[in-house]
Amino acid sequence: MSIPHSRSMLAVLGLAASLSMAQQGIKPKPIERLDLLTYQPPAVYQDQMVVAVTIDTHLQLREALDLSESAWTERPGLGHNILQIKSANLDALTKLGVNPIIQIADLHAHTQQNWSALVEQERFEIENNIGAHRPALDFQRGGSAHDESWFSGYKQLSDIYAYMDTQVAAYPDLVTKADIGDTIQSRDIFSFTITAPDEPGNLAEDRPVIIWNGAQHAREWVSPMTVTYIASKLLDDSGSDPEVQALLSSIRFVIIPVLNPDGYLYSWSDERYWRKNRRDNPGSDEGVDLNRNWDSTEFAGAGTSSSFSSDIYHGGSPFSEPETTALSNLAISYGDDLVSHIDFHCFSQLILWPLGYADGLVTPEPDRTNFVNLSGDMSTLIESVSGEFYDPIQSWQLYPAAGTCSDWFYEDRGVTSFTLELRPDSGAFDGFNPPPSIILPTAEENWQAAKLFAARTTQAMSLSHTSIATFDADTPTPVFLTVNPGVSDVDPSSAVLHTRIGSSGPFEQVMMIPSGESTYTAHLPSTPCGQIAEYYFTADSLSGASFTFPEGGASDPLEALSQIMIVAFEDDMESSGNGWTVGQPSDAATTGIWERADPEATAAQPENDHTDSGSICWITDGDSGGSLGANDIDGGATTLTSPMMDATTAGEGAELVYWRWYSNDAGASPNADSMLVEISYTNGASWDTLEIVTENANAWVEKRFALPSDGTPLDQIRVRFIASDFNDGSIVEAGIDDLSIESIGCPGSPADINGDGELDFFDISAFLTLFANEDPIGDFNTDGDWDFFDISAFLTAFSAG
Repeated sequence: MSIPHSRSMLAVLGLAASLSMAQQGIKPKPIERLDLLTYQPPAVYQDQMVVAVTIDTHLQLREALDLSESAWTERPGLGHNILQIKSANLDALTKLGVNPIIQIADLHAHTQQNWSALVEQERFEIENNIGAHRPALDFQRGGSAHDESWFSGYKQLSDIYAYMDTQVAAYPDLVTKADIGDTIQSRDIFSFTITAPDEPGNLAEDRPVIIWNGAQHAREWVSPMTVTYIASKLLDDSGSDPEVQALLSSIRFVIIPVLNPDGYLYSWSDERYWRKNRRDNPGSDEGVDLNRNWDSTEFAGAGTSSSFSSDIYHGGSPFSEPETTALSNLAISYGDDLVSHIDFHCFSQLILWPLGYADGLVTPEPDRTNFVNLSGDMSTLIESVSGEFYDPIQSWQLYPAAGTCSDWFYEDRGVTSFTLELRPDSGAFDGFNPPPSIILPTAEENWQAAKLFAARTTQAMSLSHTSIATFDADTPTPVFLTVNPGVSDVDPSSAVLHTRIGSSGPFEQVMMIPSGESTYTAHLPSTPCGQIAEYYFTADSLSGASFTFPEGGASDPLEALSQIMIVAFEDDMESSGNGWTVGQPSDAATTGIWERADPEATAAQPENDHTDSGSICWITDGDSGGSLGANDIDGGATTLTSPMMDATTAGEGAELVYWRWYSNDAGASPNADSMLVEISYTNGASWDTLEIVTENANAWVEKRFALPSDGTPLDQIRVRFIASDFNDGSIVEAGIDDLSIESIGCPGSPADINGDGELDFFDISAFLTLFANEDPIGDFNTDGDWDFFDISAFLTAFSAG
């Protein structure tokens, strides 16, 4: 894409104005932090509600917006919209014929309940020294500062900057912090540039630039949490993930977690659903919608308003706001090095690509095809990670909107620019304030999509592969390579698997065959148990560039250990009648009782079971009930007990394996409950604790526990899961799937009678003695007789090794 510069001068003048303010000695405002335990926000939403409406005409749209306090739809237009209104205006809205359906009947009470949850989260973090109250650590150079628990709750602006400052301290060679400008209220806007140190012939300043920004709109709290997570993972995985290492060696990531600091602070201190910045307009109406203030085609056109009170007020002129000026100046400063951009918003689960300023726009080729393919692949990747669907569409297909960030980056800078609308989906009744349990899964799925976006917009193509630690011995094992097209496509005949048994000798080249879109397959060789297979991949682009994964190739290959898996018990929960029981005398739960079901999704409960080809799991009432807390656990405990299991055939090293889902961080009493998991080796006569579950992964989590090897009988094992809710207002959901007892290793030969690891004369002698004495071990074929067939079976095993 070429980069036009027809509108660059205005941004340059804005930069000069920002420098002038600095030279005049205007001090930036401090980043305040509210004491949530004592602070009480003003009651600004009394006598207000939120409704969903269906709008058929532009006249209805204009009149409905006139009756609204705020539009909760990102781009109000014909069709489905969510509006915040005064309760007194419900009748007038009904008379418009837009069929208002109440989503939140009392917005004030709803907001107060959410505030109480924030307070409880704050108290929990203080008491447990986690999240924003994790003690300051003296990180070593290059040490990890990534903290998953930090993402268990929403964070104030000062917390976000403090977390990123920790990353800067922990990774001084990889990340630098910069002040890119001031807000309308003279607060600093910070960027964080993440890239690998200079390398010979590969200076950091020469690498292409990707910009990712969050929180243009103040109320969209999931956005800065997701952007911060992505920044944190880039750093945390920099020492262990070859894919991330390759990205950091070839890209400068410039990340602005919060583009609208004033508005974000105000959404915490005063109005939770504030959208705009904090410009002091004439009269009492404040704020400009930053995502209508960009100097793109048809500024002040469709999807904008000239009314100061409107949530989509475009401002007095393009780049009238220092926040948009700061980011546009930054983008311009990179010149041709800037290659792509994402603007993170919420909600509705969309991947929007330009152009979007008017109905019916056709993005020029080849950009349109590239945008369709990339957005579609990102959507597919997210769905494969979490099961969530993000709809990839051209932005005007949602609703036309002029003056947007993405249109400007594409038109003025000539770069790929997407708008990511994060979770929840468009059906959520409060999409701007979903439960905190949604933060981490949203961030995780978009982290994967962000890596794909980075590779595809900067590299000719990229290779990826999910490595395997072990594989089945004595049988060819398939491995898969994903070839991601970037600015060039792959030569389909060039994908090669390089593999060998052991760690020396030449690699065998195996041509890979297409096995799906962008996926190629070949097989590791049949390998004796206990030996390693080393391997790596190569492929070429149609433009002639060669790629290797991992980058080290033959000098640093991947390796996998051949093993034999013995499964003593397994249940994927897909069929009934396997001996599971629900309940025990002490159970008191009135709802959320364990059942085998295909779960219906809520913010606390999964939409799918864990089994790849299945749909059923044990769940604490699979029926969603129509709302978050309708069918969760209430009133006490509910117990799920396994059938009796015999682990003896798994031998030494046997493990109990299961996948669990657990959520207890929503509602008025978050993080107050737990799930007790116990094991019995006496068919239920006595029980030992395996784990007490409190984590809120809001994802299926695999757990493995080694069974005892101290002589404890392993033929009468039971496991039980006791999920409970003993606190008013808690939202507790749990699930169990894919339970097994298995061992992985290389069993010794049954002919190694003396157990010394060698097959020799001493084993033959020992066997013949046991055979002559009619010892049970001498009955080699275990048929109850000591005869020729035992000697034949022993000699066969001895010869086989």
